[in-house]
Order: sequence, then C-alpha cells, then structure tokens
Amino acid sequence: MFINPTHSISYLCISMRYVLHFLLGFFAVVGIFTSGCNSLSNQSRSLSSDTTISLEAREWSKKIDQSPNIAEYYIQRAEVLNNEKRHDLAILDYQQAIQLEPDNCASYYKLGDAYFAADQTTKALEYYKLAERANPNDVEAVFKHAQFLYFVRQFDKGKIKFGKLLNLNPEHAEGHFYSAMLHKESGDTLQAIYLFKKTIELLGADYNSSMQLGTIYEAQNEINKSIQSYQQAINTDPNSDEAYYAIGLGYQKIGDNILAMKNYQKAIDINSQHFLAYYNAGNILAADENYTSAIDHFEICLRLKPDLAKAYNRIGQCFELLSTDNKATENYLKCLEIDPNFALAKEGLARLGKIESTN
Repeated sequence: MFINPTHSISYLCISMRYVLHFLLGFFAVVGIFTSGCNSLSNQSRSLSSDTTISLEAREWSKKIDQSPNIAEYYIQRAEVLNNEKRHDLAILDYQQAIQLEPDNCASYYKLGDAYFAADQTTKALEYYKLAERANPNDVEAVFKHAQFLYFVRQFDKGKIKFGKLLNLNPEHAEGHFYSAMLHKESGDTLQAIYLFKKTIELLGADYNSSMQLGTIYEAQNEINKSIQSYQQAINTDPNSDEAYYAIGLGYQKIGDNILAMKNYQKAIDINSQHFLAYYNAGNILAADENYTSAIDHFEICLRLKPDLAKAYNRIGQCFELLSTDNKATENYLKCLEIDPNFALAKEGLARLGKIESTN
C-alpha cells in the first residue's frame, strides 16, 4: 500500500502534538502536587518551631513532618489550633485533610466550623453543604448545616433541615433544642414549648431549655409556670443568679414581695455584680416605705451601673418622700443628664418647684 509521505508527516505532527500535550499536562499536575506538598511541608516545619502556638500543636506538627500523608494528624492539629483561635491555620489543615481523604465528611463540616469561627459565613455554608453531600445521612453533618441556618437566621431553610435531622435521629437532644430556639425566634411558641420540653425529656434535665421555657411563660404572663421553669433551671444549676433573679421578678409581678426579696438576695449572694437585683430589691424596699435601705440598694446599683438613669430617679423619689428636697433635686438632675427625656424626673423637679410643670 502506497502511503503519501506528506500525509505521514502530518500524522506524525498530530501524534507528536498529542504526546506533547499529555506530557505538559502530566508535568503540570506533578508540579502542582509537588508544590502543594512542599508548601504544606514548609508550613509543618514552620509550625514545629512556632512558639506562638501551643506545645500540643507543635507536637502534632512534628508528627506531620514525619508522616505528611496521614489526614488524621492534620485534623488533630486543626482542632488544637481552632481552640487557640488560630482559625487561619486550622483552615489550612482541614483543607489538607480533605485532599488526603476527600470522602471524610467530618473534615468538611469541621472546616465549615473553622470558617464560621473566622466570620467567613459564605465559605462556612459551602463546606456544611459539601459535608452533607459527602454523606447525606450523616447526622452530625446535617446538624451542623441546620445549626448554621439558625445562627444566620435563615429560619425557613432551618426548619426543613432540622426536620431532616430529627427524622434521621429522633433523639438528637441538641437538634431539638436549636430547633426550639428557631421556632421561638420565628414566633411559633407552641412548637418551641414542645421542643424545649422534648429536650428536657431526652436529657432528663436541661438548664437552657428550662430558662427558655421560663422566658416564654413570662412573656405570656403565665407567671406560675415561668417560676416553675426557672426553679427547674436552678435544680440543674444551683448557682444560676439569672434564674434566681427571674424567680424574684416573677414573685414581684404577682405581689409576693417577701419571696421576691428572698430570690433577689440569692441572686446577689451568687453574683454581687447583679445590679438589676439591687435595683428591684430597692423598689420593694421603697414600696414598703423603707426609703433609707432602698436608697442604699439604688446606690449600690449605680456603682455597678453608673448610667442607669432610672436608679437616679428612684433615689430622687425616695429623698423627696423623706422631705430631703436638695438631694431629691440633685438626683433628678443626674437622671436627666443621662436621659434628658426622662418624664418622671421632670415631674419630680416640677413638684419641687425647680421647673415648670409640663401639664
């Protein structure tokens, strides 16, 4: 068979072109891979001697130097770095772990956590989605995605994702809690109450769920239920100044000042900086015409919270009732320095003849 020499040269040129393209591509990939390994190796070496990170992180760096292709080492170091707020370095480690084990969905959502901690929410969402894509039925991956949607207030999408989570694992206590928070903040209080109660049922007791139930019942003016919920919180955490304060506020609202004072005092015993407990205790003392003790409580409150205008107003009212007009005037004026539109302080000054009445 006769072969045209010009054709064979053309075929040869084409063949050589394909070979050349292949070789260029091959060496490019090898170059990228080698460059990446060198870069990571350089990072590992620099972290091994980096005194700005913990000894634990440096120990993991030494292991990475010895075995740079073990994904678990990068994950372990990333977790240490994340705890040390070195999110930038943790992100690099999780990325390398994913390169080494691209099917490990945990690395994706942990990378999402690192991006979220670094306030890079767009990247965080990207990796939460990738984690779920890597394993759609991984409970932790779905939870991380749902929790993120709650944090960024994408409530409609969050409800769907929490629904998926609780179908995968109906006993996921954290899932019930965050789903309850989502429903509470989106206005669905009935579902929120159900989910907070379910969380408590699953855990046996849960401080945060009990406190949240207390705030819901308080907002609905179901004071007895709110007090019961706050008491459940105290049963879980006996050192909760906020729970004692909330119970005190509840008793004050229903007129039981003795129990209110008792709980405000417990809040103060636990947290001597709780200025609102001093303020409300002062209000009860003033209502009982114990003006001197009330003033003492309001003054402690102001030492803790100097810009609380209403405390100056209450001191002014107490001094006015004690017929100490100069001190009453002084405190009404201090109130107005903080809040020039504080109507009750203006009314007090008008009663004392210091300004004209606005009525």
